[in-house]
Amino acid sequence: MKKRKAQIAGVMLGGIIAVIIGVALIPVFTSLIDDAQTIKSVLLEQKTNTAFNTTFNLDKDDLVGGSIVVLNSTGGSSSSVVDTLRDNSEFVLNEKTGVFKVVNRTGTWNLSYNYEPTTYLDTSTGRTIVKQITLMYAVALIVITLGSVGIVLAKK
Repeated sequence: MKKRKAQIAGVMLGGIIAVIIGVALIPVFTSLIDDAQTIKSVLLEQKTNTAFNTTFNLDKDDLVGGSIVVLNSTGGSSSSVVDTLRDNSEFVLNEKTGVFKVVNRTGTWNLSYNYEPTTYLDTSTGRTIVKQITLMYAVALIVITLGSVGIVLAKK
């Protein structure tokens, strides 16, 4: 009988520890899952070129298509240079590598764009599945808790 009580106490203690650790890890999982689904933004990145056809590397790569806006900030002007990406126009951009080239213009440029961080899941299926991880984790915690309570009730 003592052996059975010791086993029950051990299982209960393990269940309680698992629930406490599990509840403490929920914010960590939620943060990681949010990062996997969130596109980030750069609101202001400034580049200056003094010669024609200057190439820059943007601070971030893997840009979201069509999200870049380039404003001429030379002399306090805020006139738009171009709001669509056209090769051989006023700038050329490789969205995958973040290489930005100003074509036949000089000045200071304010850039804003959206990008996919390295933790971002590219497929919508992957993002849908990862949303379910927290739910499955919570269900597992409930099962562990009910299992521990069930052992206590079975003991009585």
